Amino acid sequence: MSDADMLEDKTSEWAAGQLMVIGFDGERYTRETGSLFRQVRPSGAILFSRNIRDATQTRQLIRDIHSLIEDVTGAPAFICLDQEGGRVSRLPEERFPTARHICQKGGEAMVEEHFLMMGERMAQLGFNVDFAPVLDMDTNPENPIIGDRAFGSDKETVITMAAAARRGLDAARILSCAKHFPGHGGADKDSHLELPVDSRSRKRFLEHELAPFARWAMDEGHLVMTAHVAYPALDKSMLPATLSRPIITGLLREKLGYDGVVVTDDLDMKALADNFGDHDSARMALEAGCDILLCCRDRQRIQNVYDTAQAAVDTGSSMDMMEKKLARIARLKAKLAPRENNGKENTDA
Repeated sequence: MSDADMLEDKTSEWAAGQLMVIGFDGERYTRETGSLFRQVRPSGAILFSRNIRDATQTRQLIRDIHSLIEDVTGAPAFICLDQEGGRVSRLPEERFPTARHICQKGGEAMVEEHFLMMGERMAQLGFNVDFAPVLDMDTNPENPIIGDRAFGSDKETVITMAAAARRGLDAARILSCAKHFPGHGGADKDSHLELPVDSRSRKRFLEHELAPFARWAMDEGHLVMTAHVAYPALDKSMLPATLSRPIITGLLREKLGYDGVVVTDDLDMKALADNFGDHDSARMALEAGCDILLCCRDRQRIQNVYDTAQAAVDTGSSMDMMEKKLARIARLKAKLAPRENNGKENTDA
């Protein structure tokens, strides 16, 4: 079956929603939350600490959100979490150490075990996607956002540990996501607050930063998340990677051969929101080669991005591109663990 055949009976409204994963406020399902999800019909949801109080509450919230998404889209839902360990930990009632600490303390075997434990806990609560592991290298001591989130500062360590992390998550039936392409470790600013610029050479990126992502592509990793960082040696236009066709399509898709799902980092982050606006960010990210637009909180931005995605789907000149994006998403959803295996308390835990 061709991509077009797979999608021929779907509306542009449905297709636009499949190009989005969204966040929301609150620890329980509300009428307002339901209205948002019925309007957008997203491919999935992402939860944060603001949504999570304890295990019982989290399981119920995920059941409600998952059921709603399946009802309004007719497709399984991505239920996503940023769960790396250390300062990027959202799981309730438990704290896991940083990727750096586990790598240095126990090496490959301990990293795999660490991510298996996190993955199993995620699955018990009903999550099925972890926006981890971090494939960035910690190469700049002035970097305010990566640091001990990285496994190390050299490509061999990151390649080995990322593979171990993926094995652990695979064993827990959790989809994994390599981030932040093409590498956030060399920047000296926080993309949550402003647009960083990494001015290192193209040669440096090709020989070092891209190596972990090249292995991820070779191993057919589930997802890749983009960086809201500008790389003048990779794209002279100074567009951040998320919006850069030379970086996402030229490097990730064509040079590295990656044909999995590419998800943006959060479009709420100021690196994009303050410099490009909602509509241009969404349009340019799709044109660059991203498949899923991640909007984690701002309701008006979610609506703006949805409107832009629908307009892109309705544009005949981009129909082939949209069909390929939607087909990638559908293929990835086919790999999700059966829902009956998720969201149940493990009495042996």
